[in-house]
Amino acid sequence: MSKILDIYIKRPLLYDLIICTLMYLIIGSTIDHLKYQLDYKADDLKSILYDIITTSISLVGFILASLTIIVTFKDNIARKVKNETSKDTSLNNQLTGLEVLFSSKQYRRIVGVFTGAAFIFLLIFLICELVRLYSVVLPLKVLYRTSICSLLLIALTVFRCLFVLYKVVKLQVNDSQ
Repeated sequence: MSKILDIYIKRPLLYDLIICTLMYLIIGSTIDHLKYQLDYKADDLKSILYDIITTSISLVGFILASLTIIVTFKDNIARKVKNETSKDTSLNNQLTGLEVLFSSKQYRRIVGVFTGAAFIFLLIFLICELVRLYSVVLPLKVLYRTSICSLLLIALTVFRCLFVLYKVVKLQVNDSQ
């Protein structure tokens, strides 16, 4: 399971788009094949799209705040490492797991996950806003499918960010024990 998640985190946007495309096709073909008539109204779908737009912008703000905290944390660690290096040569024994993490190449990966999430939320915002603006001329199926795929993309992105955050917190908890 860990290897699958590692592969997923290396190219999250690609895998998220593949999953969303598959869901889009599955939902569309299921509805068309079963000739199932969905009972939804344009106003309801516009309201859902508006909620998705609001959620995605809020999540962008959260991600930007998280990135700010991560960058600030790294700067503080870099200063500590610089100060400790000039005082003591046995620095490796004094560094916590988080300090080692933020000093390693994994830091770039963590920042990449959060930066990618911000771009995904902005992409969701733009797509949903365009669909909402042109909802008068678009079929209701497009509004419905866009809502489903946007919700799925939001869920996958939040899952990925929480997973990375959990791993960082777990590292900190293990250090304190």
